[in-house]
Amino acid sequence: MKLLQALIILTLLLSIVSLFLEQSDMPGPLVPVVSNLIDYAILLLVVVETAAGILAAPYKRLYLKEHLLSLAFVAAFIILFVLVRLPAFFPNAHVGGSISLLMILLRNTFLVLKIFGRFQKFSKYVENFTIHPAQTILLSFLIVILIGALVLMMGFTTRDGRGLSFIDGLFTATSAVCVTGLIVVDTAAHFTVWGQLVILFLIQIGGLGIMMLSFFAVFAVRRTISLSEKMLLSYMLSEDDMSSLVKSLRNIIVLTVIIETVGAILLFVGFSLRQGMSGQTVFLSVFHSISAFCNAGFSLFSDSLESYRNDPLVLLTVAGLIILGGLSFVVILNLLAVARRRLHRPDKKGVKKSGVLSLNSRVVLKYTLVLLVAGIIFVYATEHGRSMRELGLGEQYLSAFFQSVTLRTAGFNSIPFDSLARGTYLFMIVFMFIGAASGGTAGGIKINTVATIGASVRAFLRGDKQAHLGRHSVPGERVNRSYLILLFGICSVLAGTLVLTLTETGSFLPLLFEATSAFGTVGLSAGVTAGLSPIGKTTIILLMFMGRLGPLTILSAAGRKKPKVNIEYPMGDISIG
Repeated sequence: MKLLQALIILTLLLSIVSLFLEQSDMPGPLVPVVSNLIDYAILLLVVVETAAGILAAPYKRLYLKEHLLSLAFVAAFIILFVLVRLPAFFPNAHVGGSISLLMILLRNTFLVLKIFGRFQKFSKYVENFTIHPAQTILLSFLIVILIGALVLMMGFTTRDGRGLSFIDGLFTATSAVCVTGLIVVDTAAHFTVWGQLVILFLIQIGGLGIMMLSFFAVFAVRRTISLSEKMLLSYMLSEDDMSSLVKSLRNIIVLTVIIETVGAILLFVGFSLRQGMSGQTVFLSVFHSISAFCNAGFSLFSDSLESYRNDPLVLLTVAGLIILGGLSFVVILNLLAVARRRLHRPDKKGVKKSGVLSLNSRVVLKYTLVLLVAGIIFVYATEHGRSMRELGLGEQYLSAFFQSVTLRTAGFNSIPFDSLARGTYLFMIVFMFIGAASGGTAGGIKINTVATIGASVRAFLRGDKQAHLGRHSVPGERVNRSYLILLFGICSVLAGTLVLTLTETGSFLPLLFEATSAFGTVGLSAGVTAGLSPIGKTTIILLMFMGRLGPLTILSAAGRKKPKVNIEYPMGDISIG
């Protein structure tokens, strides 16, 4: 099996190299020759791997029956390969580009799925990814980003018919899956409808999570799942009661569909006043509704939403979707449970916990309101005489509100960012670093973390032994995690900024703004993104990935759990402060 694994890995790597060469603009006759040789090597490896699997099987008929779909993939790939390569043997044969594209898509999809399935089934190393939830989530995001990048490199996704380069495809796919919104090419002008649909699909996957969607599909066909899969789902939903996992997952999916549908309807009303009632308007409405609720910040208008800064329906709808997505599903479901209880209020003995706001919900709602109001006041105070001076008073208040909503999470903008005051940039950096709520579709260190750290500092100043939030004490383990998240976030942003200052030509503040926006998965840009070097783009990609998954998921995935041995060391003294 190790030999088969090696063959599959080698084939996948060669296919990526081949795809890169096919999209490359490097001159010279050597590139097509190398590309053809690699393609024939891929064909040979696929055939050898398939034949080796059949020969190694003790029961050939049973093996063929169990691997019928895989064998059909191989047969289709060989047929398409022969059709595409016919001109090499028959100069008069002409094959359309669509068949070549289909062959490439089929080849790479087959290889990615095959290597993932082979690893899950046979490799002990990757089996750990199914045992440890954090590693499973990390791997699923990596695979979706890779597939998304490969698809965006295809010619049908861009208007010029050439597709994106590898680094730009990887950047765009990461930005979409990590619901960030930073772009290196104009989404509205550079991509075809198919390319925009690919980005929309990646946004929806990134907002909900590939594993969550996978489990919903499993439940939809009424298939049971294993204990390890239940543990993974429990980890993703932050749900300790495994008996309610199916209900919680179903509620999240249904709630997402309802919110995005209502948002799309309201946006359709707003967009149709300018765009007219057409299929294009429907697509614009659905795209921006999903992008807003998933806090992605991708827009099909080149100026984001600046042209709608005087349209309350559009801006308030987008802002409402952003807020709901940033609150997290746990908080929204808790709010719905409270509302349902109060609408059907029984006597006091019948009141259940589901009718009471949890501590987490109260903290999230309180801090969201505080940050929202603080953002409105500061943006209006610093920008009403600068970037908003041409707007009326009502438009200024509306723009200040909209930017206060988006700067912590989504990345849409209704005012130009090229004339903001330096103090505004610095203020926005702080808010982007904080982000929205834990469990939501936004990044940053999260409101919950800031609240816990604030409670810890308050307890220290008062001389209390334990941190308190309201009438609840906060476990010391949660306080330690909060400080770990804060430290991880600061180190990530500073390290990213350091790399950008060494590789890019911009000034320090815009580069810090860009790095924080990537880590907070916000998507606002000070005009730096489009001109980034390959190293700069790679740095932003890593920051987006770390910001979306979160420090705890990454550290948990990287760490190895060993048997805990309690060792007590002698007390020491050290000077502090």
